[in-house]
Amino acid sequence: MPSTDVPQAHLEHLRRQLDEAQQKFNSLTMQPGESLRDFEYRVKKHSDHLLSLKVAENVQHQLIEQGTREAEEELKKKSPDL
Repeated sequence: MPSTDVPQAHLEHLRRQLDEAQQKFNSLTMQPGESLRDFEYRVKKHSDHLLSLKVAENVQHQLIEQGTREAEEELKKKSPDL
């Protein structure tokens, strides 16, 4: 049976990255002398990064669930009484 330690660790790593990115996003402020356009660009850049991390987190979560379902199916095949 495949170990879920690696996928779970990857998910936790993604969640830590997501938390850090969210904190950075929440602390964004317009710098003295910065144009509104430049500030909007920085906000969008951080927003895009957050979105990509959220997508990666969802994909990893789905992969873990799929692996669990496949492992359960495999167990059912080996032990039909379950």
